[in-house]
Order: sequence, then structure tokens, then C-alpha cells
Amino acid sequence: MTRTERLALRFAVFAAGALLMGLEVAAFRIIGKTFGSALRETTAVIAVFLAAMSVGYWAGGRVADRWPRTMTLVTTLVAAAAALMLVPAIDVMLSPRIASSSIALATHAFLATTILFAIPTFLLAATSPIAIRLFATTTGESGSTAGSISALSTAGSIAGSVVTAFLLIDWLASIARTVTFVATATLITALIVLMAQRTRPRYTLAAAAALLLLLLGGALLRTRVDAPGGKPPVFVGDSAYHHIVVSDHGPQRQLRFNVGIQSSMFRSDPFGPGLGYTDSFHIGRLMRPNARKILLIGLGGGTAARQFPHYYPDAEVDVVDVDPLVVDVARRYFAVQPTDRLRIHVGDGRTFLKQARQTWDLIVIDAYSTNRYGDTLPPHMVTREFFADASARLSDAGILHFHCAFDNTRLMSSLHRTLLSVFPSVLRTRGELLASHEPMIVSKEVLVARAKASPAARLPEIVPQIGELTDAPPPPDALLLTDDYAPVDTLLGRRAAASR
Repeated sequence: MTRTERLALRFAVFAAGALLMGLEVAAFRIIGKTFGSALRETTAVIAVFLAAMSVGYWAGGRVADRWPRTMTLVTTLVAAAAALMLVPAIDVMLSPRIASSSIALATHAFLATTILFAIPTFLLAATSPIAIRLFATTTGESGSTAGSISALSTAGSIAGSVVTAFLLIDWLASIARTVTFVATATLITALIVLMAQRTRPRYTLAAAAALLLLLLGGALLRTRVDAPGGKPPVFVGDSAYHHIVVSDHGPQRQLRFNVGIQSSMFRSDPFGPGLGYTDSFHIGRLMRPNARKILLIGLGGGTAARQFPHYYPDAEVDVVDVDPLVVDVARRYFAVQPTDRLRIHVGDGRTFLKQARQTWDLIVIDAYSTNRYGDTLPPHMVTREFFADASARLSDAGILHFHCAFDNTRLMSSLHRTLLSVFPSVLRTRGELLASHEPMIVSKEVLVARAKASPAARLPEIVPQIGELTDAPPPPDALLLTDDYAPVDTLLGRRAAASR
């Protein structure tokens, strides 16, 4: 074996390890966008990958002993690439059907992960034992050969994990394109190994042509997510947190994370009403007319981020969102433009509060994630400890406004009780909770009059929300949410329903 051939084989081992782990990182997002990213779904992806890798290591060793030649490795890589090219299309066709089927919910992610990823994972894993057999020409050096190949594959896995999670997904802005990139890189790896051979058989040219045809097929294999009603979306993209779709419906533009609608905007009136619940965000300002510094945790389509600086000339607004792609989409498609009075920060809301040194007069929390049950609240942002962090960043008469989309649930009652463990004054209206260290009992008539005399008068839901304000306490059996125990989905009743 020439030095060039050995280098090509070592590159293939490193690349296969990197591509395998890059595929697993992408698998978390592909499974997550349809089935959620709760513990069971994460476990399903890990378990299926480990099982496929174990079988791949075993089968690769058996095949290598029977056909100990470079073309065995090349064929394995080509087969893996071909299987990977099909993943985005199969996902579009099968994943929604599995999610809507009568099959037990606990098995959805296992089934989808197996169908989508078992074969390419099996084939990529098989490359290491094949390479070991090609390198180990004598029994005396088999141990050192196996060790060096395993170390090289593991180094590749580390690189693939980091590059995919921190660079590749954000660069491509698409999970489907990420998988296609992995498939293309697998084909290129096979071609490098093939072309490095000293004695190229007659079918080398044919194999190279087949590789190029597969590359072309992969480029042509496109998946499109249409908006409801069949109209093509304005934008489709994937980030480390969300599958994001922007679509137009008549005069309105909508933002979706996975399936749920997160934000809505009239294209001809960006500062007008959005989804009804966002009207309530102005109640805190009506209670504290001097509230000038405002913090919004969660950007979405930026309804409040647009309205507050526009409606209140004295307002200074900070917005925090964990997802840089959401920030980019809000700028490009929802008229959210940073100014000296609208500052946008990318980061986790809780971490931002811990690191902040300033205070705000109004903090609005509208942060959501998605798991196997649908839209949900991030558990680390519903606890007593989190509310204590927020309390430390409020001005003396500041108000914390927490939006909970799950009114009339045990979760809403638990949030109410948890806020009361930090703030002496808590008001509730529909799915909204307002908390402060100073009394917020303001005449509803006064609040309505202030609303009608302010720019908020054009928001149709604000008066009904004011009318339902109450300081009634939560039920006595409401759970106190802490960092140690915050079972969001259990309190929503979703886990109990899913187990039946």
C-alpha cells in the first residue's frame, strides 16, 4: 500500500467518524421538528444510532475479512451516501404520518429514527473495521492498528459534532441541506479513496461517473414545506432550536415554529394588532405610565418589539432571544429594526438576567420551546429561582409579565403560586400573570380609560383582558415550581394522556 493510499484511508476513517456524528446531531433536529425533543425522543435517537453502529461494526468486520480490498470501503461509503440522499424526502413523506398515526406515542421517535437513520448509520460505522482490516497486514500489528484507527475515528466524531452543531446548521440554515451536505461529503470521501489507488481498475471512471450522478441527484432532490392551503412559504429554515416557516395568508404574515403559530402581522400595518394575547403586554405600561425601560424575553415575530418603541416615544426596549435565526427572520420579514431605543440581544433569557447589571420597569416573558407534546414552556424559565433572578432586575415598582398560553391548566395555577413565592402582588387575566413588589390594584375603569387614551386603543383585546384582571389566589394544592422539580408537561396533562 502506497503512502498516498494510506493517507486516503486514514482520511476516510476520520471523515466517516465526523460525518456519522454530524448525522446524529442533525437527527436530533429532524426528529425534534416532528416529534419534539423531550428526553424520550433524545433517548430514541441515541439508542437507534448506538444499535446501528454496533451492528455496523460487527458486519463491517465480517465483510472486511471476506473482501479485504479498498473497493469494499468505497462501496460502503457510496451506499451510505445514497441512503443519506433519501433521508429528507422520506422524512417529509413518513414522519407526519407516523406522528398522526394510532401507534403508541412512546414509539414514534424510535420508529422514525430507525427508518430514517439506521441504514446510513450502519454503513458509516462499518468503515472503521474495514479500514482496520486493510491496514492490519500482520497479526502482530493488529492491536496498534485497531487503536490508531479507533482514535482517528473518535477524533473525527468530535470534530463532526462540534462543526455541525456550531457552524454547519447555522451556515446552511436547513436540516435537510445539512443531511444532503453529509451525503455529498460521504460521496467525495469515497471518490478520494478511489482516486488514490495506485492501480486503478477499468471501472474507476464508471464509478466516478456514478458518484457524480448521485451528487446531481442529491442536488435535485429538494424538499419543500408548503404553508397551509398549499401556498409556498416566504421562508423556510432550520436552526439549532426551531424549524421556522414564514408564510403569507391574505393580508397577514405568520411565523411558525414547527407547527404552532408564534406570531402574526398585517403586512400593511406592522405596528397594528398581532395575535390577541400580545395586546395584554401593554397592561403593565398602563399600570405604570412611567415605565420607560422594558425587557422582552422572547422575540418571535416581534409584535411587542415593534409596538413599544412606536407607541411610547420615551420607551427604551431590550429584547432577548436564544435563536439567532429568529432574530434574522424578524428583521427580514417582520419589520423589526434595531435602533438606539430597540436593542436586540442573542442569548438565553435566564442567563441574560443573571449577567445583567441594569434594571427594567417592565419585564415581559414570552419564551416557548417545542417537544414531543407540542409547544411548551422551557422548564428553567418557570421556577422560583428564575423569578428571583427576574425580581432582582426589576425597578422598585417594576412589573413582571409572564405569558402562559395554557390558561385553566394546573401549570397556570403552579406558575401563579410560584410567582407568589417571590412577589407579594400577583394578578391574573386569561393566560397572563402580572407580578410586582408594589401593589398593582388599579381601578379597571382607570386602566380602560388610560388604554382608550393611548396608542393601545387600537388593540382589540386589551380592554377585555383588563376586564378579567383578578387577584384571586391559586388553588391551595398548586405545585411550587423549582429548579429541582418543574414538570411542565405533567402539569399540562400531556404525559398522562400520552401514556394511555
